[in-house]
This record gives sequence, C-alpha cells and structure tokens, in this order.
Amino acid sequence: MPPLEFTVKEKNKIQILEQEIDVDKFEDKGLPADTHMVTYVLEGKTLNDTVRAYTMVDIFDAYYDKLKGVGELVAIKSGYGNIRPNLYGKIKNEEE
Repeated sequence: MPPLEFTVKEKNKIQILEQEIDVDKFEDKGLPADTHMVTYVLEGKTLNDTVRAYTMVDIFDAYYDKLKGVGELVAIKSGYGNIRPNLYGKIKNEEE
C-alpha cells in the first residue's frame, strides 16, 4: 500500500516529515517541537505519520479530506521532538 499522497496545495500548510512510521522504533530527538503524530486507518491498517504545521487544524483538514470515504482519522497528538522550531527552520515542502 503506497503512502498517502498530498498535492502541492495541501502541502502549503503542512510538512510531512515521515510517513508510515513504526511507533515502537520512532526516534523524535532530532525533530522540532512542533511535530505532530497523526494516526489513521487506511485499508484496515493503522498507520502513523509525523507532520509539522502551524496549527493542528491544518493537519486535520488535510488528512480528513484525504481519508474521506477511504479511511478514518484516529488521532493527532503533539509533544514530539525537542528542537525549538525556529532553530529547525520554517515549515517547508519538498517542492520549494
């Protein structure tokens, strides 16, 4: 199953750091403190992504729209990472 694909427009508000991570082996020490863990169900499988955004609403909107009719958004949790966001850099996309 390929990871969720986001359009350039959707990525204007969120930055996907890593998709379909193994939570047991997840290492967040090198990530910014504004990292969120998004948990969702797709094709019966529970998956986790790490995402940065200025607001949790931006993450919710992107994932809710993407999963509508094919999956379910389970949770968005904050509190990951330990680097100050301004030291990590601005939220940016691969296309920039």
